[in-house]
Amino acid sequence: MEPILDVKNLTKTFITEGKSPFKALDQVDFQLYPGETLGIVGESGSGKSTLAKAVTRLINVTEGSINLCGRDITHAKGRELRSAYREVQMVFQSPVTSFDPRRTLGDGIGESLRNSGLSKAETKEKVFHLLEECGLPAEFAARYPHEVSGGQCQRAAIARALAIKPRILICDEATSALDVTVQQQIMELLEKLREEEKLSYLFICHNLALVQNFCDRLLVMYAGRIVEEGTPDEVIMHPKDEYTKKLIEAVFQ
Repeated sequence: MEPILDVKNLTKTFITEGKSPFKALDQVDFQLYPGETLGIVGESGSGKSTLAKAVTRLINVTEGSINLCGRDITHAKGRELRSAYREVQMVFQSPVTSFDPRRTLGDGIGESLRNSGLSKAETKEKVFHLLEECGLPAEFAARYPHEVSGGQCQRAAIARALAIKPRILICDEATSALDVTVQQQIMELLEKLREEEKLSYLFICHNLALVQNFCDRLLVMYAGRIVEEGTPDEVIMHPKDEYTKKLIEAVFQ
């Protein structure tokens, strides 16, 4: 089976005047396969979010390549990059700040639909359907981000990500800002969408219990590098790398 996402030797070096160059990603290699959920764990500053931003081309990389659905998007721009965004979407840690506070949730969810040529009426109908698919009444389309709870806003953010039917959903700490009960509800929603929409997930998370229950494979990052990979049970029950051992001990001690 060919990977839906193939990342090779990905390196990102940040250069700030007056400071030494900082290598946030250091020759990262991984593949994501159709229908697979790939977890990425590591402490703050390990490079997880930088990797997500690089894969979605929110930042440019210094070296390496990103192959998405058989196309090299490493240096894609303009129309080519917009086309790539139809295949991969991202759900961020802070749902409220990911929406424009001056626009309703319905406007935010419908933006990509309008941009793809749907009429106002078609967009409205599709937005209502997406909200309901993600467990929210259609009336939420008229609400603003500050008028809903964090969990409701995250459901709306997932609806927005699903609007153009991506093949990959990148969740960057998408549940970490939510309380335990709401977190479980969002995980159940992601599980339902995985089955119904045949999505592939890149699931970035610091909660090893969530990762163990949700992911097919697991990557452990430290200082911008992947130091260990395997099934969640393999990595958590039989860690090989010293950093992985310390990470697991810190969580389960």
